[in-house]
Amino acid sequence: ATLQRRRAAGEIEADVAPALAGKAHEKAAQAVREASRLLPRTWVERGNRRALRARSNGKRYGGHYLSGAARRSEEALVEAGSDFGTALHEYVHHIQATAPSLDYPFHGLHKARTGRHKVRKFKDYSGARGKPDKYIDEYFGFEDEKELVTVAYQILFHGRFGKDRLWKLLEDDPGMADLAVGVLMRYDP
Repeated sequence: ATLQRRRAAGEIEADVAPALAGKAHEKAAQAVREASRLLPRTWVERGNRRALRARSNGKRYGGHYLSGAARRSEEALVEAGSDFGTALHEYVHHIQATAPSLDYPFHGLHKARTGRHKVRKFKDYSGARGKPDKYIDEYFGFEDEKELVTVAYQILFHGRFGKDRLWKLLEDDPGMADLAVGVLMRYDP
């Protein structure tokens, strides 16, 4: 309610079309639209400046975001499973790509917490590397630092693999929770 009142969340939605014909791809596009309604209006407006397509990956979880540059195209692509949290996670990657300054406060926190840590392989994510610090989910510390924002909002809005993650974030990492809420309430691209 506060996001709706102060930040006009839900007033507009992502302008996203299915990448391919079919019900599964339309469902993926609809999940992205629904996810976008949770975010501040200015974020969604910025995201709508770049054409976005969505396609289903045919799985429940997992997804991928490809910016237009990565695809040698004007359009960006969200690939997501049927899980709403994944659609939200990948859509926030789209916001990052269209409003790169969104990452700055999160990178500052990460650098302060992991500055001297060495990059290492994660236990739970095969082949992934990063600086996990003492985050509640090591994926926060993924090597390119793009997951800080996406995982924070996936936990705040969806619980990321269970509502217990929200309580764990609030209890065990209040600094990340405070930062994520503060940015959500004050950042404009």
